Amino acid sequence: MIRACLIASLLAWTVLGHSERVRAADLPDSILTSVVSVLPVWPGKPQGGAGTPAGAAPEGSGIAIRPGGLIATAYHVIEPAERVDVRLYDGRILPAKVVGQDRLSDIALLKVDENLTVFDHAPKPALASRACVISNAYGLDLSVTCGVVSARNVSNAGFNAVEDFIQTDAAANPGSSGGALVDEGGRLIGMVSAIFASRGETNIGVNFAVSTSLLDRVVDDLHAKGHVSYVSAGWGLEMPTRQDLAIRAGARVASLAKGGTAQKSGVQTGDLIVSLAGRDIRKPRDVVSALALVRQGEAAELLVHRDGVMKSLTLTFAQEKAQAGTAAAKALTEFDEASSAIGTPDCPYAAAVCLTRQAVFPVESYDPLASAVRIGPDLLVTNRHVVADRTQAVVFTPGGPLKGKVIPSSYRGDLALIQVAGLPDTGLILTPDIESPFDLAASEPLHAVGADLDQRQIRVFPPGHLTLPPAADADLGRLHVTSYMQPGVSGGALIDGAGDLVGIAVGGGEGRYEALPARDIADLLNGRSDLDAEAVQGGLGRSLVLCQDAMDSVEGQQVGEEAIQLLQRVFKTCSLAKNQGHYLNAGRILGTTGRIADAITLHELAVDQVPNSVNARLSLLTSLQIAGRYEDMVPHVRFLLDAQTSDLQGLRLAIQSGTLGGEAELAERAYKLMEKAYPREAEAARRFIDNSPLRPKQ
Repeated sequence: MIRACLIASLLAWTVLGHSERVRAADLPDSILTSVVSVLPVWPGKPQGGAGTPAGAAPEGSGIAIRPGGLIATAYHVIEPAERVDVRLYDGRILPAKVVGQDRLSDIALLKVDENLTVFDHAPKPALASRACVISNAYGLDLSVTCGVVSARNVSNAGFNAVEDFIQTDAAANPGSSGGALVDEGGRLIGMVSAIFASRGETNIGVNFAVSTSLLDRVVDDLHAKGHVSYVSAGWGLEMPTRQDLAIRAGARVASLAKGGTAQKSGVQTGDLIVSLAGRDIRKPRDVVSALALVRQGEAAELLVHRDGVMKSLTLTFAQEKAQAGTAAAKALTEFDEASSAIGTPDCPYAAAVCLTRQAVFPVESYDPLASAVRIGPDLLVTNRHVVADRTQAVVFTPGGPLKGKVIPSSYRGDLALIQVAGLPDTGLILTPDIESPFDLAASEPLHAVGADLDQRQIRVFPPGHLTLPPAADADLGRLHVTSYMQPGVSGGALIDGAGDLVGIAVGGGEGRYEALPARDIADLLNGRSDLDAEAVQGGLGRSLVLCQDAMDSVEGQQVGEEAIQLLQRVFKTCSLAKNQGHYLNAGRILGTTGRIADAITLHELAVDQVPNSVNARLSLLTSLQIAGRYEDMVPHVRFLLDAQTSDLQGLRLAIQSGTLGGEAELAERAYKLMEKAYPREAEAARRFIDNSPLRPKQ
């Protein structure tokens, strides 16, 4: 089996007539003796082999990695298995023992009572060099497919917490996970782990194998102690700003643990990591990959860019303390919530930040999957749009799903309460920080914590910072941040570097995200005792549902009388939704169907509700631009410029409205900001200003 993530379109290609360029020595049949078919027994599923039709049972592959019958395979192949067997090249089926497994790198180690021929390891492969996959594709027994090495040191494919992949176009399919990727001499390059696939989970030539460097490092630990111990530098990392990326790529140090390895080694907040352990660093995930290859007790050379100067440092990691028993192994394999450790591979941030995952749960209600934050022994808070008009929700906990009850409140913003019995007695409870001043000058990294739908876990997402506080005159104002959020995070936590709850995530995109401030939770709790709590809760919930149903009904409709009526329904129902997100979504639908006046009305409602929302301002500006109302755009672009936003779309709209709306100084002001942040785009902007086109008719 192989994980098919990130749906892609089928690619069409033409094979050129230069066959001599891919000719190479044939692989000997004997190489197949170093690869096995892995036949796990999953609950409720048939086992492969012994007459089971090909493709009817979960199957994978494995490679002989050490003498004595040690076999490496992909962890996801055997994760739910009650028993594991392997089929050898000669057809024999033997029982296998699980020696150890590492969820973070998706590697497991098996052992059979058979001395298999172990692969020789290849040196680091060259780009475009020949590579072949040997695997049990589709459960059809061992086969070979060949291609080339497409990329090396891939750290951001998004499948595992720890990634150091070799990318290849050699075909891999369901059943290939755990198979061998070899060079033209039959030497091991890596172990097949994941693919990008089409909707039918068929190969499209973007396949990934764990490098032998990471494979050997993990296998050594699994063989020696049954688990993997990763080093921790004690830092929180983030991407550099767009302006900084125009100069140099790397990973920016956003926070440091007091007394951690990085701090002791002289690393400072704001340092840009450009090289670690001999590996070039272009993003935070590269740092995770580089550190994953460093063992406890070893040192790693670090190169940082600080104040315009390159500085060399050495990170020295302590030896692992002696541990005994299965409890110790588990503590080292998983995040130790009681320790002061920081920077584990699946959460490379401060311990207090990573600990907050205890207090966030996936929930299902009107929204099929979102997040909720524990603020009391039996009380969670999430977004109102997650529950809408539902009175119940399902809360997913480590012990299994629990039924929760939605508690009415007269609070009118995008928050809702869920009461649920049976939450972990020892779990973390996040007390709302209702007095946070949101001081921009002293802002620290802020993280969203919520459900990752692809990885099926609660994650701490990369940090960002506060760009704008809630508007002073807005009853339902929001925090505006660059902290990354994705589908599933709605209702999750926005926390600071100390692990304090400062807001409830709502969502956003393109680097512009929003959260309800934690102080609103106090209003939500106080609203439970109001006489109109049930009426407010029910009315707002029904309005959300009616608006969403109206938007859903428009999808796929052709032009005609029925479509016009449906669009009118969208405008009518969504005008009453009292929810900024629904205002924006409905406005976009109406705008793209030509109902610009209605779109402007809804976008104005969104701005009125959340005045400091860059997303709302940009949506309104786009609608006004389509309508040719350039003078009406001016106050909104002034707001964006006064807020010191460097958003490219906002700067373009500011230049256009200033030029065509008779505000030349506004256009010049936006141009100077663009010239600094986006020099290439600024060239076209200069030509637009200097050679202003005729103003389009409204």
